[in-house]
Amino acid sequence: MDQYRTNLIVRIAKLHYELGMSQIEIAKQEHLSTSTVSRLIKLASELGLVKITIVEPKHSFTDLENLFMARFHLKKVTILSDIVENQGVLLQDVSQAAAEDLSKLVTDHCTIGIAWGRTLTTLSQVLVPVKKKGVSIVQLNGGVSRVLYDAGYTTAIRSFVDAFNGDGYMLPAPAIVSNADIAKSIQTDQFIHESLELAKRCDIAVYSIGAIGHDTALYKMGYFSTEFYDHIVENAVGDVCSHFIDINGKIADEELDSRVIAVPLSIIRTIPNKVVIAVGTEKAQSILSAIHGQLVDYLYIDQPTARKVLQLSNKIDM
Repeated sequence: MDQYRTNLIVRIAKLHYELGMSQIEIAKQEHLSTSTVSRLIKLASELGLVKITIVEPKHSFTDLENLFMARFHLKKVTILSDIVENQGVLLQDVSQAAAEDLSKLVTDHCTIGIAWGRTLTTLSQVLVPVKKKGVSIVQLNGGVSRVLYDAGYTTAIRSFVDAFNGDGYMLPAPAIVSNADIAKSIQTDQFIHESLELAKRCDIAVYSIGAIGHDTALYKMGYFSTEFYDHIVENAVGDVCSHFIDINGKIADEELDSRVIAVPLSIIRTIPNKVVIAVGTEKAQSILSAIHGQLVDYLYIDQPTARKVLQLSNKIDM
């Protein structure tokens, strides 16, 4: 596209969006047809010359958030409304809230452990850049898949490194292997061992809570047969960094967990700032179980899921 046409598109867009002129007013002033003005305004958006940001009013779930913190002894809870009933949009909104707080939580010379998956990929796209010194970002659990599946762990690590001016450390291994002996052998590799040792010293851990089902990442990555997976979910309600947990937030299957390449759940539990982002009512039980297992400090969640978590908690208390 020549420079004249580009300038014309920018001019029309500025008249419309910045000066608030109607398409009819612009057409009259610029000696163009209204249909041409309409096409140019649309073209400005398609070319990325115009970006529209919707500033959503601050949510008002303070009472519900305070109830969560008091009942579950959490450091902070942020609950957002599901305005458009679209989980993709909702996940981005919740991730943005977490990203804003994360930028304040990160300090010089701290170590951040992150998991992988759709939630972490979304979060990595909305991180608030803060230039810090000596920050390390390390992967908490393996994510190499035996089938073609993009877990997004490289994207997440790179985005965190760029946002916090840090150094990144990968965990280039599968999440789960065939037996405990293979898991032990893999963890003796120098680079994997160093990453796991660094992850054990995390000041902040950032992850989501996985639900149970055949559409979840761990199942889609080909680690389980349908029969074995159905056996796992007899006792498991979800997963945290590839560790399957039971209703109390404890390891659901010790034999299976011995095959997981990740920071041990017992170590994750001791990390002082565990930031959890979880969207979708299908995750309500696994979120509640993770809370019971002391695996959550900062919780970022949507309002429908928050209410379902409370409903489940109330049933337990009855």
